[in-house]
Amino acid sequence: LYLETHRGTYTTHGEIKRANRKNELLLREAEVFGVLARWQGADVALETLRPAWETLLLLQFHDILPGSSIGEVYREAAVDHARVEATARAVREVALRALTERAGGSGDLIAFNSLSWPRADVAVAQIPDPDAPVELVQADGRTVPAQVISRRDGQAEILFVPESVPALGYAAFSLRRAGGPVAHSLRIADRCLENRFFRLELADDGSIVRLLDKRCHREVIPPGQPANRLQLFQDGPEQEAAWNVHATFEGREYPWDPGTTMEVMEQGPVRAVVRITRRYRRSRVEQDLILYDRLPRLDFVTRADWAERQVMLKVAFPVEVLSSRATFEIQFGAVERPTHRNTSWDQEKFEVCGHRWADLSEAGYGVSLLNDCKYGHDVHGNVLRLTLLRGPEWPDPDADRGHHEFTYSLLPHMGDWREGETVRRAWELNVPIVCVLANGQKAGLPTARSFLEVEGPAIVQTLKPAEDGDGWILRLYEPHGGRGTVRVRGAHPLRQVVECNHLEEAIRSLAVEGASFTFPIRPFEIKTFRLHLA
Repeated sequence: LYLETHRGTYTTHGEIKRANRKNELLLREAEVFGVLARWQGADVALETLRPAWETLLLLQFHDILPGSSIGEVYREAAVDHARVEATARAVREVALRALTERAGGSGDLIAFNSLSWPRADVAVAQIPDPDAPVELVQADGRTVPAQVISRRDGQAEILFVPESVPALGYAAFSLRRAGGPVAHSLRIADRCLENRFFRLELADDGSIVRLLDKRCHREVIPPGQPANRLQLFQDGPEQEAAWNVHATFEGREYPWDPGTTMEVMEQGPVRAVVRITRRYRRSRVEQDLILYDRLPRLDFVTRADWAERQVMLKVAFPVEVLSSRATFEIQFGAVERPTHRNTSWDQEKFEVCGHRWADLSEAGYGVSLLNDCKYGHDVHGNVLRLTLLRGPEWPDPDADRGHHEFTYSLLPHMGDWREGETVRRAWELNVPIVCVLANGQKAGLPTARSFLEVEGPAIVQTLKPAEDGDGWILRLYEPHGGRGTVRVRGAHPLRQVVECNHLEEAIRSLAVEGASFTFPIRPFEIKTFRLHLA
């Protein structure tokens, strides 16, 4: 249901929304890896996660998370979020170390995936600073290029894209000196960036004036309509400023200060990075436009020092797509909304909420806009927009003032958002692969393993101990509005599987076939099961 007011709460106090998103997912990972480690016989204490969850849920109170409280609330909430993060990271570290010890001897580096499908995605790892270029070697002998992206205190941060990390599992890699220059598709010249998927051209102000999808030789951006256009709008004065955005905000748009700069920061075998820096009055926005050799996604990693009052920052992506409906992720599903303003109801939807993605698709092709911590969107005609920052002065005169970090990504895809796997790509942006250095101990686990596999139209949201301590809770959902049969296959034999409601109360027992079980799922349905291992 759309509420025709309080649209500003999707964006106000962006730092609290980012902390909420990150901590929800970090607590999820601590639970997932903690359970997987317990299944391998490790002693991982998960009890500390409950009070952390309780604190996080308290901070979702309707005047904290929306950004409509006084300043003191956010100073306290920042301390609470930091404590939640520390707790979740500590549990995850213990769990990953236990799993790494059991996979030790398989390689120098272990990449872990907490999502329920195999991933070919970007990964970052900390290693001792090498004295030469390095590459990673998979168990089958194939090499994966690596790129050093930073160095400090004898350590190096490397970036690589593994071909596959198993679902809810891991893959081991060996490190070695690179054999020589690595062939790749990344090119930067004269404000033109190119990889095997795209060719894009930048204007003087850093916006994208052309984006060619080479996979189908299709222009993604209409002529004369720049994309990744950062827009500054007057945002007020407004009654209940933290809560509300006025429908006439587009009536006044401010220009950026002259002197936008662009600099090539990286051009390696894994990614190319162009840094674009813009200024407005006392504010500075620095953005890394990232193009990958092996990923068909454009990332915009953004850092903002924001000092503006009554100013809204949006980013606009006009796309060469014709559709009367746009799709937005909501909790455990998606909702369609009109792209036109034909009725009074449509006219009120000038700012709408969405979670990790919004999409505009026509028959055979579409474009998704992903994000890692933003919620305010608007789609009008062929323009996808995401609201990045605000500057309301009441009830907190310093709301959103200060440093912000966030990432949004453009994902052109074949077919609609279902065929383009937008849901999975948005999960991957928000839940990175986690890498741990191996300790060199010999162990019995293979070099790559999935502890839990899911076949069919479902995504694992939760794997945790049951609230009453009896068994393990597995929660899945159907993300596409379809239906089908789902098979869950684990690495350990199952003694019993009981379908439950959300309160973990039993509904019925399911037939078990060794380490697997099957069940039907309906559109956008959430399923919860209590697992007992044999």
